[in-house]
Amino acid sequence: MEFNLIMGFIAFVFTSIFVGICGGIIYLIYLPIKRKLLKSGKLTPAKSKRINIIYIFLLFLFSAYQTFDAFFPSESFYEEEFKTVTLREIPKSAKFVSKKSSYPDFQGDYCSSSQIKLSKEDYQKLLTQLKSDNQFTENGQNIGFEEFFYTLGNKTEKKFTASFIRQIKGEEDHYLNIAFYDDNQTIFINVYVS
Repeated sequence: MEFNLIMGFIAFVFTSIFVGICGGIIYLIYLPIKRKLLKSGKLTPAKSKRINIIYIFLLFLFSAYQTFDAFFPSESFYEEEFKTVTLREIPKSAKFVSKKSSYPDFQGDYCSSSQIKLSKEDYQKLLTQLKSDNQFTENGQNIGFEEFFYTLGNKTEKKFTASFIRQIKGEEDHYLNIAFYDDNQTIFINVYVS
């Protein structure tokens, strides 16, 4: 837990520096406009000060949001992971039961896993499609990592009816896996980049 706090603080500092530099460049572009408005009387010094404070607050808020989103990604991140693994759009019936992702390290390595409940029709359709798609290897090896065990919850790997891996040529360090649970509704999407 302490390591995550340290990483979060470091990420926030680097994000703040980057956002600060970009914000500074934008502010430099704004300066001539501000001077013109002050000279013409359309902007008072008090309003200018308020604009500056609001601008700095918005930059801080943006940095905080970016850091939070990196540690706790939104569902759209996991929807993209689904698309990356399966090469298909996520079905409309998809409901996220559990999801977890690690923060990318300095080399870009990270892990993510999600447990998704589909309608029985979408589950069967996806299973049938992947069985006939030669880009996938059926009953590929499931590798265990913290995020996967978190999303597995009280379920067990022994009850997987099918598991597929997809390899990307030139990116052998990417482990992309989808596993189908025996309830005919639950799937697990796993991404491990090392």
